[in-house]
Amino acid sequence: MEVLQTSALPLGYVAPPFVTRFYLRCRQPQGRTTTLGGELEEQEFRDVMARLAASVVVISARTDRGFRGLTATSFVSISTEPPMVLVGLERMTITFNVSVLTRSQEFIAERFAGRAPAVAGAWSDVPHHLGANGLPLIDGCAAWLECKLAQVHQAGDHDICVGGVEAATKGDGEPLILWDRSFWSLR
Repeated sequence: MEVLQTSALPLGYVAPPFVTRFYLRCRQPQGRTTTLGGELEEQEFRDVMARLAASVVVISARTDRGFRGLTATSFVSISTEPPMVLVGLERMTITFNVSVLTRSQEFIAERFAGRAPAVAGAWSDVPHHLGANGLPLIDGCAAWLECKLAQVHQAGDHDICVGGVEAATKGDGEPLILWDRSFWSLR
């Protein structure tokens, strides 16, 4: 397997920390130890977490003002029976969809992360279709999931949202990966 960098754009978002009561130790190159509860600065933590490779997804939901989408890298499968996923979000509604982006969809990731021209509220400028739950799914993705919110757990400045997967579809294409604040793909 070969890993290819697809862009060198400096990205600032990282998966939210799911550490609440744990004592995290990071060994620094100079031999200095810092802790999350002590000396560790927010930017230091972001820099360390940027070294964790993650799939790039767009989460879509409905708000009072219409559809909303956001780029996320904190998305994982947590159960197969029943099928459930976990995503870290700022705040969530009762249903959400997940579009797993491909390497050709970097610009879409940038748009939903707020670093490219804004997405129209009706999503008219993003190729998509509506899932069975009436929420957008981006066309041309590696996979799609339609979820119903099952649990929410507060975790710092984000919520850990557990969704029951009601529909899942496999698409085509190589996944878009975020690592070290740049996009990559597997080949």
